Amino acid sequence: MGATKNFACQTILDKIKQLEQEVRETPYHKGTEHHVGLLKAKIARLKRELEGREGKMAGGGGIGYAIKKHGDASCALVGPPSAGKSTLLNVLTGARSKTGHYDFTTLAVVPGIMEYRGARIQIFDLPGLVEGASEGRGDGKRVISAIRGSDLVILMTDVDRLDWFEKIRYELYRAGIRLNQRLPRVEIKKTNRGGIRIIDPFNHFRRETVVGIAQEFGIKNAEVIFQEPVRSIDQLIDVFSGNRIYLPAIEVISQVDREPAFKDKNRILVSAKKKIGLKQLKEAIWQALGLIRIYLKRSRSAEPDFIHPLILRKGAVVVDAIKKISSELLNQVNEVLIWGPGAKFPAQPVPFSFPLRDETILYFIKK
Repeated sequence: MGATKNFACQTILDKIKQLEQEVRETPYHKGTEHHVGLLKAKIARLKRELEGREGKMAGGGGIGYAIKKHGDASCALVGPPSAGKSTLLNVLTGARSKTGHYDFTTLAVVPGIMEYRGARIQIFDLPGLVEGASEGRGDGKRVISAIRGSDLVILMTDVDRLDWFEKIRYELYRAGIRLNQRLPRVEIKKTNRGGIRIIDPFNHFRRETVVGIAQEFGIKNAEVIFQEPVRSIDQLIDVFSGNRIYLPAIEVISQVDREPAFKDKNRILVSAKKKIGLKQLKEAIWQALGLIRIYLKRSRSAEPDFIHPLILRKGAVVVDAIKKISSELLNQVNEVLIWGPGAKFPAQPVPFSFPLRDETILYFIKK
């Protein structure tokens, strides 16, 4: 049975490689857009099928590392072998990740907790990623699976391997991970009949291209509603694929103490050994995660608890704060008062749908 499954996976891989070769050999322009779009849709559909088969071969639990999450958010520390990830993790969190001057020191996921602005942020030191990781080289698929489950990707390399950023972004893209992007706003409403109806005021793609891609993913009857322009075939395929992961990312260059004159305005420069850039890195992680602090009062006249804030994400509303404290509290709260950022005046009553800001102060009046 296992041999049959392995043969099926290899057959899918062979098909994917053939289609990718055809895409590379096809000049891309308006006249070939439809053909290339269908080829890419076939590749995306086959990759999704391959992921499903590999997951079943791993016992139904996927092919990634088993990671137990703690804290308010999680970050995946991703880099090539021997880029100093373990040393940085140890400095940021006090974890005991093994370090050494040879490749692949970290052979499993090592977690640590970084405390910053009252938040407990979990950072995973992952085994080094190499070219070909998206196809399984160097245990790449297990590492990528762990990345998909994180809230933030910290891409890190040293001053001698700056070309790694482009290479690894490519590997993650091939694995269905989209960094610092968002899914285009295209709504797909499946229907019982009528074929595929396209509502596209932007007219970015030919109708037959959209229909062909939809059918490749098994959609026969639906309304496809474009709510904004979609700039590329790849983005359109992502909409139909449904298995892409969109994550924020920051880029870090390590071991900068070896090149004192090195400059890069677009990335964070650190040296764990010399304690360079650590404050900037912590702040960048905080900002990229989009975290906010909510302070709570025990009574209307009491001072807020500034030591132990409630950590939420930007865009959270009052009801999110209540639920994070306790699901039972939701039925007990009669009124909510706020102070600080977002309040028009001290002790302003607000509804449960009121948007929260960083350092807003809350007091719950119970029934």
